[in-house]
Amino acid sequence: MEAENRYHYLLNRFNNGTATADELAELERLLASPEATGLLQELWEKIPADARFFEEGKSETMLATILQRNRSTVKMMPQRRKNSWMLIAAAACTLVVVGTLLFTTLKPTKDTTPKIVAQNKSVNVVAPGGDKAMLMLDDGSTITLDSTGNGTISIQGASNVSKASGQVIYALNDSPSEETKVLYNTLKTRRGGQYQLALSDGTRVWMNASSSLRFPTAFSGKERIVELTGEAYFEVAKDAQHPFSVRVNGITVNVLGTHFNVMAYENEAATAITLLEGAVNVTKEDSNVRLRPGQQARLQPGAAFQVINNVNLDETIAWKNGYFQLDHTRLDVLMRQVERWYDVDVAYQGKIPNRLFGGKIPRKSDIKEVMKLLELSKVYSRIEGNKITILDK
Repeated sequence: MEAENRYHYLLNRFNNGTATADELAELERLLASPEATGLLQELWEKIPADARFFEEGKSETMLATILQRNRSTVKMMPQRRKNSWMLIAAAACTLVVVGTLLFTTLKPTKDTTPKIVAQNKSVNVVAPGGDKAMLMLDDGSTITLDSTGNGTISIQGASNVSKASGQVIYALNDSPSEETKVLYNTLKTRRGGQYQLALSDGTRVWMNASSSLRFPTAFSGKERIVELTGEAYFEVAKDAQHPFSVRVNGITVNVLGTHFNVMAYENEAATAITLLEGAVNVTKEDSNVRLRPGQQARLQPGAAFQVINNVNLDETIAWKNGYFQLDHTRLDVLMRQVERWYDVDVAYQGKIPNRLFGGKIPRKSDIKEVMKLLELSKVYSRIEGNKITILDK
């Protein structure tokens, strides 16, 4: 345990750039010792499999760097042993963000990397997003939910409106009148915000950042209709007599009771409707597709619906569960998620680096942890206030 604590201490000092020359030398000696094999293996095994993050094809390079071994030594390892060490090397990327210990590649070579790290330091702290939203009432007034206490916050038509931690709830009055006017409210999240909503019929909605949902405070008539911009995950209350519809970007998603995700950001290439449970019909003008669980309907401007089978559902709703989850994800796609969640602007110095990423990053991670992670795959950046510049290196 004492040896493990020493590893934690030295790796943390190295990661923060505060290690002395003597501490760096000690760390190098420790990792070159026979005991390092077993200890690093134990540390790796403590990391959940779905929390391991590394760029495709980078494990062997990280292995050689971490252990200060040349490639001939790596290739001479038995295949099973080599694979084990490569997994340990991949842990270097994961540990930065999952908090098991802070661990980056050992002893950077004499290139520009130290200078890049120095550029990333900023006096301004860019915090991750949280439960932040505005509720716009039918009369045009607004309630800032993140600064409003829990409990009843309004009465809207036939519904009492209350707030719990990170959630706004609509509940029908005990004796609603049939003559009560139908009112419409809008829940809106900004960049760096998310929120949950319970509609008057029992439907639950998770709102991602930069999104809005317009809905009646109490449903009436034959249909239950809401209007979405941005991204939301729905768990629709079953009611065969009153179908539920989501209208977004000229598309209508019709359901009875089911679980699905709608991603419809204007700066994304396509609108994507992903079904997790039940069945939905997705229509736009004369086009119509029916989805089964595990399928996704994608629609690009000027194109027909594309149905994708066997979608990575964990990746689709990772945002709802508090993660960025990546599966061969391009850098620009990841950085648009970063923009929305951290309320930052991302610019590119030169061409966008051609990188694909896989893994899982907690959305509660500090922005510096995320960018430091990308540095391990040679994606360097500069943080200036709320602007991130991806450098052409």
